[in-house]
Amino acid sequence: MDHCHSLLNNSRCGKLPYHNIQHTFEVYQYVQRIADYENLTPHEKEIVVLASLFHDTGNSNTYKGHEKVSAENAFRFLSNIGYPQDDIEKVCSCIEATQMPQAPKTKLEEIVCDADLAHLGTNGFRTKNKLLRSEWFKCLNKNYTDKEWLENNICFLESHTYFTRYGQDILFPKKQKNLQLLKQAYHRLLAKE
Repeated sequence: MDHCHSLLNNSRCGKLPYHNIQHTFEVYQYVQRIADYENLTPHEKEIVVLASLFHDTGNSNTYKGHEKVSAENAFRFLSNIGYPQDDIEKVCSCIEATQMPQAPKTKLEEIVCDADLAHLGTNGFRTKNKLLRSEWFKCLNKNYTDKEWLENNICFLESHTYFTRYGQDILFPKKQKNLQLLKQAYHRLLAKE
């Protein structure tokens, strides 16, 4: 955990509005919550916890394609401490599965993907969404109008799927409420035009 904390805080990630140590900590917490809900073994839980800690460390080097760099960071660190090769591959696969659009192939990958986007189904969605908008402007030079931002978010939430039972049971209902709030804001904006 200290290694990932250092990678995130001692790099440009320390200044990112969204993909920072706070996001990683929240994903780490959700991974544990989902792992318990899904009845993972302690060994399986260790794999998803490691993946959650490393999943955004690649942002220290690059924004686009950071998942590959994050997986390389995990591979290098875990290899150096003698972690089993088979498990390293699972950790790396979980990290790479978070790349958009998400396409997890295993239960462990599904858990990390759902934890990474858990904020879509929480009361903190609007705050996180503002931080992400600010980060995209800062890092990707994407400057959306309010209308474009709402359209993109509505489209994203409508196309997004939670893979785990936890995601479907706990996060999905709130995500639907957040989607409704976005649609209401969009219709209010259209009415002003």
